[in-house]
Amino acid sequence: MEEVYAIIRAIELNEVQEMAFKHVQTKKVSEVIREQLEEMIRTGEVQPGEKLDSVEKLAKEFNVSRSAVREALSALRAVGLITIRQGEGTFVNKYDFSNMIAPVAERRIISKPEMLELFQVRKIIEVGAASLAAENRKDKDVEAMREALKEMEAASGDEDLGEKADVKFHLALANATGNNILKDMMQQLSDTLGRTMFESRRIALFSDQQTFDRLQVEHEKILEAIEKKNSNGANQAMLEHLINVENTLTAYHDK
Repeated sequence: MEEVYAIIRAIELNEVQEMAFKHVQTKKVSEVIREQLEEMIRTGEVQPGEKLDSVEKLAKEFNVSRSAVREALSALRAVGLITIRQGEGTFVNKYDFSNMIAPVAERRIISKPEMLELFQVRKIIEVGAASLAAENRKDKDVEAMREALKEMEAASGDEDLGEKADVKFHLALANATGNNILKDMMQQLSDTLGRTMFESRRIALFSDQQTFDRLQVEHEKILEAIEKKNSNGANQAMLEHLINVENTLTAYHDK
């Protein structure tokens, strides 16, 4: 936090050294504040429903003007991270799964506690779905999942396309279960799943090729078990996949 304050003070007082200035000169003071508050929400330092400090107090803590703080808060409100209640204060919003990635470009921040809860839900639904898909799948379902895998592989280097193909695979798997209620549930969750898939692919693509390749292999193992109608194998392959993705994202959040 002290480092962020130092950067903000340097911007306002124009006392930053030349190399440091090159690093921050394209950012406004309000953008630095917004990014810091986003980080606090993302890491769970500030919890959903919690009230933020007043504009005056934040301005004092960051050693900036109140107008800069107001501009940062307006940016956070625009993407749904906070709610400003007249006469009451500013509150961190509880997560709304319906608009997690609509559109992805808005980069709705997922806090660590929210992410962990999401993976609890995914393990409950998708692990069982993989078993059921292995039992009930038809040839057309296998072909749909295989097509999604081809698109995922072809999307190497493009996390946006990779995310869409990833969602397509999981929806095709849900369709293979033959359970209409489960299919509807997965469709409702598709945007939410898409955001975590987008994040895991973005992290993998910009960390190392080995991690990206692992994602592909894990999906292939799931498909192989389903194609062979191996219910237990599909169950285990899906569980391992979700645990690995969860660990990847958790490590990123802990940075």
